[in-house]
This record gives sequence, structure tokens and C-alpha cells, in this order.
Amino acid sequence: MVFVITHIIKYVRLAMREQLHINKKAVAFICASGQNACVYAQQSHTIRLIRDFTQLFRLPVAIIAALTGCATIYALNSAASLQQYLLTATILICTHSGACAINDYWDVDKDRIDHPQRPLPSGRLSPVTVWWAALILFIVAVSAAIPLGISCLVLVIVSSILLWNYSHILLKNGIVANFIVATVTAAVIFLGSLVVARPKAMLYPICFLFLYILAKEIIWDLHDTAGDRSQGIFTIANTWGKNTAFWIAWGLIGTLIVSIPMTLLLLPMAHPVLFLVFSTAMMLSVTIALVRYQQQGSMSAYEGFVFWDRIGMLLGVVGLLGTAPAL
Repeated sequence: MVFVITHIIKYVRLAMREQLHINKKAVAFICASGQNACVYAQQSHTIRLIRDFTQLFRLPVAIIAALTGCATIYALNSAASLQQYLLTATILICTHSGACAINDYWDVDKDRIDHPQRPLPSGRLSPVTVWWAALILFIVAVSAAIPLGISCLVLVIVSSILLWNYSHILLKNGIVANFIVATVTAAVIFLGSLVVARPKAMLYPICFLFLYILAKEIIWDLHDTAGDRSQGIFTIANTWGKNTAFWIAWGLIGTLIVSIPMTLLLLPMAHPVLFLVFSTAMMLSVTIALVRYQQQGSMSAYEGFVFWDRIGMLLGVVGLLGTAPAL
């Protein structure tokens, strides 16, 4: 194990050298004008590097995933150990950040069309740096799963393999890729329930999150239509058109809305009011943003949908955890 880690560190250093070389000439030029300017240039470069990696890893989404997993543990067993919380958070932050990094690595040509502002297609980060960053994150995630037991380890390994190969699957069938993203995201709650040995306790939240993410992925494909077509990617939006994609997404969201009162009536839960208030707020915020995006179809409307989707996820996590059975 030490031998492997030593070699990983060696290759990471080589990758970071390449990345630092990107701005080497600019820093040297500024240093020539004075020592203070040199220090300022180095600090600015470090800040830019941190900002680029934060954007590459989509850290807000990774943090939401970690909070969701930890909140699931607390909802099912408030006496869980600190180690279980820390290992779960490490797994979820690393897998989600690693998935975003390797996805950008494989999709760099497509992102030059759809997302040219991202660190890799814009040239602010080098491909080799991104590849190694993703690999290390997945290795850390799998390593953190070992103390949590065989079930958690298998789930993390399978999820990591799917996420590493997501872009290759996307090239073959974008619809299958949508299902993979929805499944892996819903597995965040499943992981939390596995950690406390209550795998069947959160089946409704898992299904709810799966359908919600599936609807979101279908909508996000609308924004990536040009890049997907350039790569020959088969998606609902590319194959059956924008209106069909919206209708399917609305059908999934409508199913979730209808399920809320039915669940209140049929499912015994610890905090029904919490579930009702926050799940309703989630669906309301996302519905309004989706209506605006469907009507306008502009970049600002799309960015608004992404923003409210993340707010909705936070609200939804709180609400869905209210469905946990009483301890």
C-alpha cells in the first residue's frame, strides 16, 4: 500500500509541475518588476488555482451530497460514531468531486462548445492534472469505505466504476447515462442507511431522489444539445425534441408532487410536518424555475434553474429525512 501511495505522490508531483508551468512565464515577468509584485503574483496564482479546482470539483454539490449522507445517518441513528460521519462525508465529497473532474477530462471537446468557461476547456488546468486529481479522489473514497463494512465498500466501488466510465456510457446512450446519474445520486441516501445497518428504512426518499435527479438530467441535456449532437450522443432532447423532453420531465415532477400527500397518509414517519413543508417548498421552487426556463429558454433562465435546483435539493434533503421511521 505504501509503495502504491509513494508512486501516486510521484506522479501527482509531475502533474502539478506541468500545471504550474502554465503561468510560469507570467509570474517570472511580474517578478522582474520587484519582489512585492512577485509575492503578489504568486499569491494570485494560488488563489486562481484554488478557484479553478473548486469549479472543477463542483464543491457545493459535493458538500450537499456529504450533508445528505450524514443527515441520513443522524435521522436513522443519532448515536452513530464520529468516525462514521467523517468517513461517509469523505466518501461522498471525493466521489462527487472525482466524478466531476473525470467527466470534464473525457468531455473536454464537448465542453468547448457547451461550457467553454470551465477550467479544462479554457486551458486553466491541464488534462494530466485533472486526470490524476480524479484518480486520487476515487482512491481516497474507496479507502474510506473499507472501515464501514463490505456493503458500503461494494457500493462505493460500483459507483466509482460507473462514474469513471460515465462519459463513455454517455457516448453510447445518453438516456442510460441519465439513469446512472440518478441511481448514483440516490445512492447517497442508501449509503447513509447502510452505514447504520438500516438499508430498507429510506426506500421512499431513495425513489423520490432518483426520479427528481432523472427529471433534472433530462432538462440539463437541453442546454447541452449542441455539444451532444457534435459528439453523436443519443439523448431525449436530441432524438425526440425539446417538447418531449419537457413533457417527460414534467411527468416525473408531477409524479413526485402527487406522491407527497399519498406518502403522508400511508407511510409512518417521525416528522411528517417537516416532510410536508420542505418537500413542498422544494417542488415549488423547482417548478417555478422550470416554467421560466421552458418559456424563455435563455442562458439566464437556465442558470436560474440550476440555482433553484440546488436550493431545492437542500430543502428536499431536509424534507425527505423527515420520512425516516421513528427510532
